[in-house]
Amino acid sequence: MQPSRFQSVVEYFLDNLFDILTIGVAGYLVIRHQIAPYDLAQLVSWILAVLGLIAVSGLWDRHRRLNRIEKLSEESRDLVLRRISGKVHAGDFFLSDRRVSDQIFSSATKIFLSGMTLTRATREYVHVLGQRLVAGASIRIIILEPADSLLQELALRSMGETTPDYWRNRIQTVETLVGVIAKTPGSKGKVEFGHLPYIPSFGFTMIDPDQSHGLCFVELYHHKSAEPNPTFELRASDDPYWYPFFRNQFEILWNSCRIEALPKIAEQSTKII
Repeated sequence: MQPSRFQSVVEYFLDNLFDILTIGVAGYLVIRHQIAPYDLAQLVSWILAVLGLIAVSGLWDRHRRLNRIEKLSEESRDLVLRRISGKVHAGDFFLSDRRVSDQIFSSATKIFLSGMTLTRATREYVHVLGQRLVAGASIRIIILEPADSLLQELALRSMGETTPDYWRNRIQTVETLVGVIAKTPGSKGKVEFGHLPYIPSFGFTMIDPDQSHGLCFVELYHHKSAEPNPTFELRASDDPYWYPFFRNQFEILWNSCRIEALPKIAEQSTKII
């Protein structure tokens, strides 16, 4: 995970703590001496103090560098041992940053999304999906069919006092938002919208799924928890078995859906009349 700007500033300050103190003390001495000159004994004392700070700065810098090298060496050793043993830690496998960046979508010609409601995903990606439609991309989106039995099951497995009506409203919001995306001005692509008649085990974000550079993010669903869903990444070029497996899983979901082509032809005909 990339460090935040605040973490970088703190690290920089700690790495250069005594250098900053040395510069500060030296600057103060120069300015103070110009205003009210020190006598020789005071000046020598201050010079010795600055030399002491320089010496401590060197020790401090060496200590932090050695600690950093030791930490990196331990991490490299642990990684090599895990590779040799064939064991992978969950922390190495699941993604720490679960959001798919807009840059990943930037040149996609096909985008597949699936989930229970996709409320967050459609809201976050509304702009980039519109951009890809203008560029001629094909988009497939799968969410749950808003049937009473499914909404009741979704409420039972969700944390808190959620109700079927709560989930119905979320699905209706996503349906409206997908309709807005499909009507992006200047769109040359197409949007297909699927409603799934059963609760899936996991969700997908797929980028150019049938190309050699295809990319797939798989999100595992949990039960009665507010924790983020565990997510992992697959690449067509690196995962010759599991990538086709999950690609086929999306196809199974899609073939189970009630599918709409957006924007709806009925709506377009009404506008023409």
